[in-house]
This record gives sequence, C-alpha cells and structure tokens, in this order.
Amino acid sequence: MSASSASNRPSRPLVQFSLQGLLVVTAMIAIGLGFYRLAGPRALVHYAFLIFAVGPWFAWLVSECLPIPTPQLRTAAANMVLLLLFIIVLKLAETTFEGPVVLGVGLAALFLWTPQYMLFFVWRVGERT
Repeated sequence: MSASSASNRPSRPLVQFSLQGLLVVTAMIAIGLGFYRLAGPRALVHYAFLIFAVGPWFAWLVSECLPIPTPQLRTAAANMVLLLLFIIVLKLAETTFEGPVVLGVGLAALFLWTPQYMLFFVWRVGERT
C-alpha cells in the first residue's frame, strides 16, 4: 500500500456511536434484567449462550467499533473476542450443567460458528473494495 492510498482512506472515529445502537443496548439490558428477575442467576448463563450462538457476528461487531484503522488488526481483535467468548461460555457451562459439556460446547461452536465465520471473516461480507 502506498503512502498516497493510505492518506486517501478516511480515518476511523475514536468512538463510534449511534442512537439505534443505544436503543438496542437499552432494550437488551431491559430484557436481560426482566429475564434475570424471572429465572435468577441461571439467566446469565442463558444470555451467555445466546451471545455464544452468534459469536462471530458479535465479535465482528465489537471489532468494527474499535478505533483500529487496519482491517487485519480488527480481525485479530475479533478472534481474541471469539476465544474469550468460547472460554467464558465453556466455564459457565461446566459449572452449570453436568455431563460432557466440552463436547456440547465444541460441537455448538463448530456448527454455529463456521458459517458465520466464513461470512464475516473469510468472504468479508460488507467490505468495500
């Protein structure tokens, strides 16, 4: 990449914010608190499983909100988020459920994450060329 093409690229804002994002986060917190009141601490485990189901999409969204200018570093950050999400959900599942939890979480990651990972990280859906 030459210096002129790097200077033509628009800089990323330090913090990306939108009203729609704020409304979605507020709604998610309200639903989560209502579910927590209904189901107790186990609701946090279920919420973690919901985030786990859309792991690569969640990680991609988190990485796109970071003030990192290069796509490679954002992809690396998204992969770290995915790794942390896998570890957290695995530990939560081990403490909550009995039996071969590692097998269940691993298979869930394989079947749920592979198509999403291909869309967001390999084929780069939404990336402008």
